[in-house]
Amino acid sequence: MFQAYLSLYTRSYPLTLVKAWKRFNHAPVAYLRWYWHTHDYSEERFGVRLSRREVLLLRVIQLGILMQLVTGVYLIYLGLWQHLVGGFAFGLACIVVYPVLWAQLLIFVSVVVNVVLGLLHPKQSGKHVLCWLLERQVRDLRAKHDFKIVAVVGSVGKTSTKLAIASVLGATQRMRYQEGNYNDRLTVPLVIFGKAMPSMFNFFSWLKILISNSAQADSAYNYDFVIVELGTDGLGQLKDFAYLNPDITIVTAVAPEHMEYFGTLDAVAAEELAVSAFSKKLLINIDDTPKEYLKNLTYEGYGDRAEATHRLEGFKPLGLAGAEVSFRLNKAAVLKQQIPMLGKHGALIALAAAATAHELGIVNDDIAKGLGAIKPFAGRMQVLEGVQESHILDDSYNASPIAVKAGLDVLYSLKASQHIAILGNMNELGEYSAQAHRDIGAYCNPKHVDLVVTIGPDANKYLAASAEKAGCQVASFDSPYEAGAYVKDKLRSGAIILAEGSQNRVFAEESLKVLLKNKADEKKLVRQSSYWMSVKAKQFKPL
Repeated sequence: MFQAYLSLYTRSYPLTLVKAWKRFNHAPVAYLRWYWHTHDYSEERFGVRLSRREVLLLRVIQLGILMQLVTGVYLIYLGLWQHLVGGFAFGLACIVVYPVLWAQLLIFVSVVVNVVLGLLHPKQSGKHVLCWLLERQVRDLRAKHDFKIVAVVGSVGKTSTKLAIASVLGATQRMRYQEGNYNDRLTVPLVIFGKAMPSMFNFFSWLKILISNSAQADSAYNYDFVIVELGTDGLGQLKDFAYLNPDITIVTAVAPEHMEYFGTLDAVAAEELAVSAFSKKLLINIDDTPKEYLKNLTYEGYGDRAEATHRLEGFKPLGLAGAEVSFRLNKAAVLKQQIPMLGKHGALIALAAAATAHELGIVNDDIAKGLGAIKPFAGRMQVLEGVQESHILDDSYNASPIAVKAGLDVLYSLKASQHIAILGNMNELGEYSAQAHRDIGAYCNPKHVDLVVTIGPDANKYLAASAEKAGCQVASFDSPYEAGAYVKDKLRSGAIILAEGSQNRVFAEESLKVLLKNKADEKKLVRQSSYWMSVKAKQFKPL
């Protein structure tokens, strides 16, 4: 107990308060309940990273505490040496009570900081107003119409899983979803109303959207299901989607993501699994979610493990054509189907779609129709024809340790005259990045891959060295255009090329353009809009 009291007066105490404020999602009641019941005020217990707004809050709290301490010392001086009546008592009180006082004042200061920053950043303030209006319209729409919302969250594979679910449900049901990356607080309501995102400053477009949404809520809504992808890159963001009250939420994985903001895997798990508080049903990939995070949760599991409610029971690769799979749904019904998805990772995405449909009451025959309708997704293990009778496994949409290892497994399993892996940087891994890239390099097997080509700083520094140590032939480049030209020069007839990578400083899809057999297939690559091409032009110079 004495140690707890001492921790109130440490230098890190203000940081503890701000981290706790963030950990409890800026909720005053939860924060105060923690404060008055805890015996540990050490900031290390909160594995969170502060945003710029929260750093500013911390500085204000620190300055306030400093001013109070200086005032306390000055009053003590006046009381002892200038004979100010009550000076010593008031000064001592200022010093003694500052931890408790500022723990409560933090709530008020946070409101003031948010108001000031709102005035200084009108775009952000406008976004909050739009979110509030759109979310009210979604609530109104749900109150007036009978349709179900399917939400997809997770560290990896959200978009692929969303699209697979859309294919399965869409075979027999009326569906609404968005193929792109509409997954933040502002864009998710637009998916539900079927609207495209206009410019933030286009007042008349937003007014038109709001009026149209209101009219849509009062007329027929011709959809049975809406599928939304919910994104997050920091603690407390997914709670903003609680108003959706999804009928089922799929958690694709709990793995390192945006680690410069989350800091620890515990924080990632706390955020991704926060959906359990506002989802009617929870479906979790238990293969890629550590068991310790599943305790005290009510959920159905899917995966390759025996305890999964919905299990991948059979898997037979069919080369580049996909695989034959057997799904045991709800531990009873068996569903067999050929799917165009590559590897076990692709089979688990299809299983997630089948399990979701089953949980929503879709019969097996209709689920089978939907699985047969799944099409390869751009940038997500899409097979493209390459020059010299080669084939390209385009998995360049994004990169994470789980996805890259799954891609390498597929590459290793396919017969070819030559196996080449283009491995770009895995961005946003924070302090995990160096080890994550080393692990991927060690996973590169010289018996199954003839050439490893890396793009980006951490891939070139850590992955390349680790792959060379494992015995692989490695070449490293700062530009995807240089990497593509090098691979084309080394290419043998009948090769298979795997492309993995994140966005900035990588853009692995650009390395594939010189390797495509048909120039028209460039349209099938990700990030080919004028916006993205301008971003790439600023970072790289095409050969």
